[in-house]
Parts: sequence; C-alpha cells; structure tokens
Amino acid sequence: MKLYKKILYPTDFSENSIRTMDYALRVSKDQNAELILLYAYRLINNGNSDHISHRNNLAEHGWKNYEAVNKELLADSEVGYTYLSEVGFIEDRILATVNENDVDLVVICDSVHKAIKSQNKYGNERLLKRISCPLMMVPADL
Repeated sequence: MKLYKKILYPTDFSENSIRTMDYALRVSKDQNAELILLYAYRLINNGNSDHISHRNNLAEHGWKNYEAVNKELLADSEVGYTYLSEVGFIEDRILATVNENDVDLVVICDSVHKAIKSQNKYGNERLLKRISCPLMMVPADL
C-alpha cells in the first residue's frame, strides 16, 4: 500500500546524513515516492569575504556534495529525486518545503536533528508543533 508520494530528506552531507540517506532511498523506492533532498544553510559571514561570495561558496559546497552523493547513491537508485539548496534555518526550510511541495513524510537523520537544536534552542519543538506530515527520526546507529 502506497502511503507517501513525496518524501523530504534534509541533509547536511555529513557521514551520518549520507548513511541515513540510503534508508530514505529505500523507503522512497518501496513507496514509489519522489525523494526531495534539502540542503539548508545559514549566511553567517566570518568576515573574510563579501556576502555574495560567501553565499556562492556555501551553495557551491552543497552542490559539490550533492554531485558526489548523486554519483554514489542516487543515480542508480531507480528513485525520482530533486535537489533543493536554500538559505535559512533548517526547521524553517523544512516547514516551507513541506508546504510548498505537498510532502507526505520527512525523514531526519541524527546530524540534522542536532543541527536544528544548535541553530535554535526551540527548533525541534517548533518543527514538531508546526509540521503537517509525519516525521521519521532515524537514529545515528542505523
């Protein structure tokens, strides 16, 4: 029985995130669902570059990691997928992506969960209260 048409997977491209991405791919394949990869980043400038260069560097960092993951995991997965790279707090970008793309399930790995907590003390609570679809938290030792 197909429960999900679109699955959102926020990623920071950490080792944990890539390992868990394989799980998100399996769920997507089992459900014949589209997988949406979301890379969200903040524009906190360290003072060494202008804001445009800094944003471009962060976006390029995400794109290079996406290309590597695409080659290693996604390209041969038989799963339809989309890559989004967006500026903002992770929980805000998750909520917006869920609403804008009619997402049916969000799969979150441990490293993204920790990043949400580090960016905003109440980020996880805010996300849980406002999300309009099921949220699956995947433990680090999966």
